[in-house]
Amino acid sequence: MSDECCENVRAESLMRIYHYLDGELTTTEIREISVHLEHCPSCHDEYEIEALLKELVRRSCSREEAPMGLREKIRQRIATEQTVWPGADA
Repeated sequence: MSDECCENVRAESLMRIYHYLDGELTTTEIREISVHLEHCPSCHDEYEIEALLKELVRRSCSREEAPMGLREKIRQRIATEQTVWPGADA
């Protein structure tokens, strides 16, 4: 598959990645997305970013205060997503 495989269905692909990370997929869906992530660099990169963000949030929630710079990283990520997906904040 090419990097462009998901360009037309990017929002759907991202939702599948979020559900995958949250463990909300069936066994068949998990197998399908695992295979897809192995062959699609674009989706794999997105998965890595989201997995890292999820881990950072998880670790920061175990403390009273977020680690230095985490809030800014999250703000930057939100701003990036809003730029990529106009109207996402609506």
